[in-house]
Formats: sequence, C-alpha cells, structure tokens
Amino acid sequence: MKAGLIRLAVIGVILAVAWWLRDGFGDVKGALDTVGWLGVGIMALCHAVPLILCGTAWSSLQTGVPPHVFIVWRWIKDGVGELAGFLPLSGEMAAIRMMSRRGFRIADASAIVVVDVTAEAIAQFFFSLLGVAMWLQLYPESEVTRWGLIALAVSIPGLAAFVALQRSVVVRFLETLPSRLMPHAWDAPDADAGIHAAIHAVYANKARFARSVGWHAVAWAAGAIEAYVALRLLGHPMGVGEVLALESIIYAIRSIAFMVPAAIGLQEGGYVIIGAVLGLPTEVALAVSILKRGRELLMGLPALLAWHFVEEATKPKPDAEKTEA
Repeated sequence: MKAGLIRLAVIGVILAVAWWLRDGFGDVKGALDTVGWLGVGIMALCHAVPLILCGTAWSSLQTGVPPHVFIVWRWIKDGVGELAGFLPLSGEMAAIRMMSRRGFRIADASAIVVVDVTAEAIAQFFFSLLGVAMWLQLYPESEVTRWGLIALAVSIPGLAAFVALQRSVVVRFLETLPSRLMPHAWDAPDADAGIHAAIHAVYANKARFARSVGWHAVAWAAGAIEAYVALRLLGHPMGVGEVLALESIIYAIRSIAFMVPAAIGLQEGGYVIIGAVLGLPTEVALAVSILKRGRELLMGLPALLAWHFVEEATKPKPDAEKTEA
C-alpha cells in the first residue's frame, strides 16, 4: 500500500514537471478551439496504429509473452517517456521494469529493450532516407533538403557507434563496474548471464531482428497518418506524399537532437519551417504540432495510471512467497 502511494506521488510529480516544462503542452486550447477534443481523440485513434505496430516489433524479439501484452507495454512506455521526457531513459526504465515483473531476467529485459530501440532507430533512418529522397526530387535546391542530408550524414556514424557499442566489451565492463568498485557489496554477473551476453543472444537471431526493423519501418510510415488527419481537421489537407516528406524530414532533424527532452521546441519549429516550404500557413503548422502534444497528453495520462495498476497487479503475493519458502 505504501509503495503504491509513493508511486502515485511520483506520477503526480512527473505530470507537474512535464506540464511546467511544456507550458501546459503549448496552446492546446487554441488548437482545440478549431478541432475540439473529438479531433484529438481521432488523432489518438490514428496513433494507435503505429503504437500497435511498435508493440508487435518489440514482441518479435522474444517468445513466450503474446504481442498484445507488449502493445500495452508500448503504450505505457511511450506515455512515461513523453510525459517524463525530462528524466533520461524514463520510458526504457519503465519497459524493463514491466518485463521483469512479468518474469524476464533484468539482463534479458534490458537486452530486448536496447535491441528494440536499435531496431526502431534503424527503421527511422530508412524512413528519413525516403523523406530526403522525396525532398531531393521535389525541392533539390531547398535549404530543408540540405538540413535533411546533414541530419542523415550525422546519424550514420552515430547509429553505427550505438550498435557497435552494444556488442563491444564496454557493456561487459559497465555491468561489472559496481562489483569492481564495491566488491563486498555487489556481485558481478557471470559472463554468460549478464546484459552483454543477453544482447549478443538477441542479435544472434537475425530473422527476429529483421522482423523487428520491418515492423518499426511500417510503424514510422503509418505514423504519418496522424499528421495527415490533423491537417484535414484543420482545413488544410495535403497529399500523402507531401505529408510523408514533411514527417520524415522532421524526424530526421529530431534524431540528431535526441538530448532535448521530448523534442521540446524542435518539433514545433520543424513544422513551422518545413511546413512553410510546402505552403503551409504558420498557424496551421504550429497547430499540427500542438495537437500532437494534446494527443500525447490524452494518451499519456491514462498510460501513467495504467503503469501504476500494472505494478500493483504483478506485485509478488506474500502468501505465494511463504508457500515457495
């Protein structure tokens, strides 16, 4: 009971800080005056498509737990990550926590989450590559095209280094570091039972990893549906190709500024600047981004509460522990 109250208090603090950092998620009210909460609800339904695809991609890296469980976990992971973006890796930590409560070893859960993040990053690179190719064809002399090319050029070594680091001895060094510093208080995991070995085991199944990248690639493309619907609700419809170009370039630029919590300001600025090239009025471009923030709020609030109830539902039963003992 006490742990549950503490968890609820932490959720309350996360929401308060997130609201303060985002200035109430931007002028959500102004955008709502145009489309209403029904419009935000429609966007949330559209966002459910890439969410389901991402949960399926995550699930494909393991066997034993059905995909629908990972879809729920993905919803919670995104909610925690978006509303608590000021806390580094908050969504990933929540994901590992939920997996461990379901019976996964911490090392296995950590490895699967890391590889899933990698698969999503690789899929995003291909999605952004598609967008840059479209901009090269439509607007070869545009400044936006140069930004996209720069973003891709910068992301390649970063992505390669991220993958190489996971499979290097650095991971093994980091997981044994606590035992080196505090040998009497911390036991080092066996070489074949730690995160380093678990990551290698996940990557060893190349078919599963390829499926995960594939599902994530489809999810990135499906995510453009949300912006497409938002523009129609705002009375400024655009073609599917233009929306794909808009979204892919924005995410390409966002990918090289991952250290900014929840891409605060970057997303809004991206829609305004890149949307202007496509002839999108400034107020409409900004409204699309603000509506996405509203959708994050609409889906993130119940996700945080769901996390609390998932923790309570998977809490070890005292009677069961006594029986096992």
